Amino acid sequence: MPLLLAEIDIPYIIVRIAGREKERHHLESLGLIPNTVITVVSKFNNYILINVKDSRIGIGEDLAKKVILK
Repeated sequence: MPLLLAEIDIPYIIVRIAGREKERHHLESLGLIPNTVITVVSKFNNYILINVKDSRIGIGEDLAKKVILK
């Protein structure tokens, strides 16, 4: 399931990062790597705010589609 469809306040595990090399590298530099636990904090104005590794990160819906969760 892509991150875009994740529900708020439920922990998920990243299975893989899809997309082009540049997009994957950018997401991985933000700490979004496979086997990492993330939680969606909120969704607003085409952005998703997530908790990852004790940090909060906001990404757009276009990048959120590239993060595949379990």
